[in-house]
Amino acid sequence: MKIDINDDFETVFQNEAFAGFTVKQCIAAGAGLAAGFGSALALWHFTGLPPVQSTYVVVPVMVPFCALGFFTYQGKSPIKLLREIWYVHQTERLSYQAAEQPERNRRVFTMKRCIPKGRGRRKAHGHI
Repeated sequence: MKIDINDDFETVFQNEAFAGFTVKQCIAAGAGLAAGFGSALALWHFTGLPPVQSTYVVVPVMVPFCALGFFTYQGKSPIKLLREIWYVHQTERLSYQAAEQPERNRRVFTMKRCIPKGRGRRKAHGHI
């Protein structure tokens, strides 16, 4: 008899708050519905747009709130993804150490393209 056990138990069986959704997803859905309902009510009150048509207009208002709670990419929320993208963007130099190469030949790689201006600048800043 073979019993399959999942690799990550926490991601498969999440803590449910309501109807199979997590607390984070419930809060995001509630915020999205509140933003949509408030926008539809404001459109109806200030412009006189009928409620049925205003619901079509407020869908783009609701989507960002719901995306924050429901969307994940490689197990990361949009906020964690933006933090990681910002960190990679701020990282300029990446160094490495390889055991098969001697220490004197170690190079520093950069994520920015540096074009030196003249020979003196090349030696002073260590760019290759």
